[in-house]
Amino acid sequence: MSKPRLLIIDDDKDYLELLHEALTESFEVTCATNIKDADKLVSDNQLFDIALVDENIGEDKGSQWIKRNVEQHTVATSFVLYSGLATEDAVLKGLECGADDFLAKPISLLALDKKLKKLISYQDKIHSFETEISSKDRVINISMAQAAKYGSCMQLTSRLNHCFTLEKIRDEVFSFLYTMNLDGCIAFYPINEKALFFSSKNGFCSPVEIDVMKLLRVKPRLYRFSSRTIFNHPLCSILILNLVDGAIDTDIYIDALASVIECIGARIAFITYKNSLVQVQSKIQQAVSTTKNMIAISKHHQQEVMNEIVTNIGMSFHVLEMSDEQEQYLTNLVHGALKKHSQDDINFLEVTDLLDGALASVDELEVLNQQQEEEVVDFDDEDELF
Repeated sequence: MSKPRLLIIDDDKDYLELLHEALTESFEVTCATNIKDADKLVSDNQLFDIALVDENIGEDKGSQWIKRNVEQHTVATSFVLYSGLATEDAVLKGLECGADDFLAKPISLLALDKKLKKLISYQDKIHSFETEISSKDRVINISMAQAAKYGSCMQLTSRLNHCFTLEKIRDEVFSFLYTMNLDGCIAFYPINEKALFFSSKNGFCSPVEIDVMKLLRVKPRLYRFSSRTIFNHPLCSILILNLVDGAIDTDIYIDALASVIECIGARIAFITYKNSLVQVQSKIQQAVSTTKNMIAISKHHQQEVMNEIVTNIGMSFHVLEMSDEQEQYLTNLVHGALKKHSQDDINFLEVTDLLDGALASVDELEVLNQQQEEEVVDFDDEDELF
């Protein structure tokens, strides 16, 4: 194990030689008798572990040299200032210049060796602590980044639940991919309709991208090949083109998109059901309207026939030679027919009311569907998790 590197600056050559001899067993010692030589040694060498500096170096002040270099972190990890004066002013100078310790001459060489070793131990503890903090910060930053990406995925899922067209689903997914710096394609396989393919980069998929998605449609829900990953559902697929193996974000995106593909599939199934329901509503509405018109026409035609019968029978009383009994019998027949016709009118009215009620229900359902489509959920930046 290499010795800690020590730089000593003192203009007293005899004292400098004494320090060198006393400390060389524990440290790799480098000496300078003036500030100029010290600066040259610093520029020619790597970072020293400790710089041991006399306050009075010719016309220069060691405290000023320390103050000039302590913030640069290119000279030494720790600085120790010593002086022949142990006055309050000398100690305060040591503190103000940024030195880690202050020593007053005369210095016990044994005590100095122990103090410098303790300072090295202190540096090791600081380094270990900084490494631990750095590691924890990295873990925290990674965790926050993961949480932010999962939060974006949750927001995407929420937005997808307010989509009522395949085009809107496509736009929401591509917006998510843009935010995450991902390139990809999405395919829709609507029931009884032609498949649709879109690219987040070019709008429409290239022939090879379409062929790949068709080929891999039969693969499991998650299938990786090289830097590409496809997420499958019977009603849709998402192909991501730039998921790098081994990257932390890759695992996050895989987990997130595996959930998203299920959400998209469920939403497409809902949209398909809703569109089918709208078609059924339209057919019911058309059937009810047609039936109402047929009933009205039938009622009008029946009324015309009855009016014609009554008129003809009334006129026949003056043409035919009938007995009073025959006339009374014929009159009773007409009254019975008219009474039955009145009951038919009541039945017609009841059927018409039922049809009107059915039409009103269809209209209410159509209004409800329109209100659902018009609902827009605003997501502010403050809603994001991080």
